[in-house]
Amino acid sequence: MSTSADDVRAALALGAVPSVGLLVGAIAGSFSRMPHQPIAMAMSVGAGLLLAGVSLKVAADAIRVAGPMAASLSLVLGAAVFSASNALLARFGAAHRKRCGECIQQPAESQQPGSGVAIALGNALDAVPEAMVLGIALRDPVVPLALVVAFSLGNVPVALSSTAGMRAAGRRYAYIFLLWSAIAIGAAVAIVAGYVGFGSLSQAWPPRLQAFGAGALLAMTAETMIPEAFHNSPRFSGLLAAFGFGLLLLVDATTR
Repeated sequence: MSTSADDVRAALALGAVPSVGLLVGAIAGSFSRMPHQPIAMAMSVGAGLLLAGVSLKVAADAIRVAGPMAASLSLVLGAAVFSASNALLARFGAAHRKRCGECIQQPAESQQPGSGVAIALGNALDAVPEAMVLGIALRDPVVPLALVVAFSLGNVPVALSSTAGMRAAGRRYAYIFLLWSAIAIGAAVAIVAGYVGFGSLSQAWPPRLQAFGAGALLAMTAETMIPEAFHNSPRFSGLLAAFGFGLLLLVDATTR
């Protein structure tokens, strides 16, 4: 399918919406001093939103188009690649990049030199699966509003918690704003690049790549969001995750 300039501009506009969620979370984390529990509650809702988006909108579509075997293998491969990359970055100080610093602290640069770079790379890594999935989903004639909502709202607590942890570790405002601005811009550009690039592939590849991105998103949610959401958090955190999951169900039902 050919891609016009208007299509690219529309993809950029939609791809920029989840990036706004990152910036909102970064600003809130920089200028507010929220304690761990409200951040963990927001992270629980965000995890529920992402899990609903990945399972109901991404993995399900990939299985329907590519078949259970191909989609499942791609999903597991995506999770494996993310987990391996995450484990490597964790060795250099990025393990707790999504923690707010009250329960588990991010390392300061004085404690672990180079951890600032590792945290920056880790947060960029977390944005890659989302860009891949949304870049492919935007090729659908029906705009995937449910996915846009899931990523946009889910990004707010992600950036909020990570930014609070950076401030607790003594990192400067300049580092924080440059980091999240670069990730927000890079993610929007990556979505458009994926939208354009995936359009030239044969029909067999997009659902496999979608499943690959879904697996990476599942691994990202499990390894970076859920630990913050459930560590020393209210006992109804599971209810909040279910609320996020159900919220996306309602959004999806009303936007079809």
